[in-house]
Amino acid sequence: MKFKKLFISFILLYVFASGCVKKVPCYPPEHYAADPGAPYTAEEVSVLTSKGYNLAGTLTLPTMGTPPYPAVLLITGSSPQERDHMQDRRAPVSNYRPFRQIADAISRKGIAVLRMDDQGTGCSAGDQLENVTIQERADDGRAGIAYLRRRKEIDGNRIGLLGLSEGANIGPMIAASDPSIRAVVMMAPTASNGYKIEEYQRRRMIDERSDLTAAQKKRALEKSMRGLDQALARGEGSPWFRSFLEYMPLPTVKKVFCPALILHGDKDAHIPVEHSQLLEKVMRSSGNNDVTLIIFRNHNHLFLEDPNGNISGYADLLLHTYQLSENVLSTITDWLSFQLLVK
Repeated sequence: MKFKKLFISFILLYVFASGCVKKVPCYPPEHYAADPGAPYTAEEVSVLTSKGYNLAGTLTLPTMGTPPYPAVLLITGSSPQERDHMQDRRAPVSNYRPFRQIADAISRKGIAVLRMDDQGTGCSAGDQLENVTIQERADDGRAGIAYLRRRKEIDGNRIGLLGLSEGANIGPMIAASDPSIRAVVMMAPTASNGYKIEEYQRRRMIDERSDLTAAQKKRALEKSMRGLDQALARGEGSPWFRSFLEYMPLPTVKKVFCPALILHGDKDAHIPVEHSQLLEKVMRSSGNNDVTLIIFRNHNHLFLEDPNGNISGYADLLLHTYQLSENVLSTITDWLSFQLLVK
């Protein structure tokens, strides 16, 4: 089996077991307009990156209080996603738009929020995301921060980061290189390289198969990983995938000294909850005394309430459960409000 087919067979499950991904279109600005009566405005913006292409985004600015406002940059996970963190335009996958919810909740607290379409996705220019390494994605985030600091309505000394999944590893990359970042929220981060995550995810998906015995499942995983190793040895794999497999988060988080909030669902089938526990331990042992870890009971990788977290159940789950729980939202907004408005 060619590497591309092998990779797609697993990434499709990663993208909510939705089948062939329907490319996210370039939605008009009114698609991201603020809800009627919301205490903030939603402005279409264009962020120029260091490589010269523009990322399209939405900046929500509070209408209460007095500027300059603190701000939070939202950082998407892996796979091409638009600014609401939507990665397939078809239902039920399109129902899940956590960054729209998070941006709304944070801006209602008096904090500005910038969220952007990924490079080469939606209305953003640039290369296809599979050709963009994790390090290059961090540079896109840095461009977003630079944009915020150029806005007179934003207090450049009170900027926080919030990332989900791969975005939870990119946030610390940015914070480690920019000590002026005031706070970072890490939702389902990893503590190992992506190779181990890939193995864990493949094992979980194989374990969900009731038609295989324990011995057959073991052999299936060994065969799957052997195929991956052989493909990598042939030099196959996109720049993003290879950077994902190789990137080690622990050396980076040791350099993050701003307040950090680590969130994880105990039913996460993508990233074991032990990763967040290790990250908390490493960050504290490296001298960061303001690290908070919260584990949500019966929540999956999408931070949706889910009793088992199985990836194969996402499509059914998203038919009726696609809103982040109030517990997750209030935890995020209360913590960020304290870090950016009170301290």
